[in-house]
Amino acid sequence: MMHLLKSDIYRIIKSSLCFYSMAGLILLGVFFGFLGASSTDTAEELIQSGLSNGSMLIPVFLTNVFMVAWGHEFNYRVVNNSLIAGMSRKTFFFSKTVLTFLLTILFVTVYAASLISIAFILKGSFPLTVALKPVLVQLPLYLAASCVGILLFNVLQASYTSVAAFIAIAFIGDTILSNIISNYLEKFDFLLDTLFFSNLRNITDLAVITNDQLQTALISSVIYGVIALLISFNVFRNREFK
Repeated sequence: MMHLLKSDIYRIIKSSLCFYSMAGLILLGVFFGFLGASSTDTAEELIQSGLSNGSMLIPVFLTNVFMVAWGHEFNYRVVNNSLIAGMSRKTFFFSKTVLTFLLTILFVTVYAASLISIAFILKGSFPLTVALKPVLVQLPLYLAASCVGILLFNVLQASYTSVAAFIAIAFIGDTILSNIISNYLEKFDFLLDTLFFSNLRNITDLAVITNDQLQTALISSVIYGVIALLISFNVFRNREFK
């Protein structure tokens, strides 16, 4: 697995596959930083607002992660060649999953670093923990979102369809589910607190989030992520590659 992971990282660096996405994330952090600087917000409030607003657009950039980690392998038959060479499906799947997680963490870190840097420049010094806590809280939810991307790429088996589906889920999925639950499945209204794309926007201000709400958001994101990975692996394990 490590050999495949190293070769993927080398391929990404050599071909600058994520360069434009990371450049876009840096600019996005700068944009939301300057947008918040025009108000009377403190550095902490600026960062919280930037992380919340950024969570609405970062999923678009994450589609580049899925294309690099999964789309390339399926489109160019890399997976076929790897399996023919004797690599097990389990090793291949988990290597690509680890790569997806690493790139997701990198993308979120790049955006957060850009936003925090602008906040420091415009608002002055502040305790680093103020900036890091909401980022660390958001991270499990972003990883859960990346698991959804992995699921889509394995189930739909068409890269651009998977990208479109992921963006649609990120933008309007929670709204649709909320309306369905509120209007037709009122007994399951507790699920409204587990919609992780909505939670990404809501949990940045830890001062107004109760421990129960935070715990529910984090635990549910882990559960959803694990379920998505199990389904993805089952599909991948039984898929016929031609």
